[in-house]
Amino acid sequence: MKEKILILGRSEEARSFADMCRETGIDVNRLESYDNIASDATDTSVIVQFYEGGSTIFSDRMSYSLTKSQVWLAESIDRSVTSTASRIATPERFVGFSLSSLFPEKKMVELIGGERTSDDALGAAKTLFQKLQFTTVISQDRPGHILNRVLASMINEAIYINMYGLAEMKDIDQMMQLGANFPIGPFEYADRVGLDRVLKTLEWLTEELGPQYRPCPVLRRKVEAGFLGQKTGRGFYTY
Repeated sequence: MKEKILILGRSEEARSFADMCRETGIDVNRLESYDNIASDATDTSVIVQFYEGGSTIFSDRMSYSLTKSQVWLAESIDRSVTSTASRIATPERFVGFSLSSLFPEKKMVELIGGERTSDDALGAAKTLFQKLQFTTVISQDRPGHILNRVLASMINEAIYINMYGLAEMKDIDQMMQLGANFPIGPFEYADRVGLDRVLKTLEWLTEELGPQYRPCPVLRRKVEAGFLGQKTGRGFYTY
């Protein structure tokens, strides 16, 4: 029987992932709205939900129950997998993931199991991404996970350095490229990732781990102004 996947999301990442699955021979159905999710999910083995700027398909009055052969994968950016999984009737079938979108050609993914995620659900998620030729890393369900936590912390420190007048943005980016062998500098990273995503990660870290992760006010003002990076044409740099 041909494997079937339901992809939820309107983003370019959701469309690209759907195309990738089709090229691998996986039968894909992608929904941009969640109105018919109950009926569309019945004959699928995996549901893949992409982040949509903080929105969620779950509400207090909704309850989804997956079978023992189904897995729900949700892109996790600004909240714990355990918290999100608690909103469905079968949290043991729920797995978080975080794609490395900065360099998509490298095809790296973090898989995050919640407190109630079963080993076989995590294994099924790993098998899917390996079939798509992703390198998989397993992360604990902790604030920011691996890549986003390290990147957001570095970006935040770079913004503080600039805010206090220690160096210009371009000089900080150049120093990290030439001095630390980074492919791009922290301000360029921020613009690629999206300043809103960086801010949400830092807010989550601050809430759970303390004020050492408090977002720089400059970052918050940029997000409030709608300057989110490359996707809006302006972030720390103009595109």
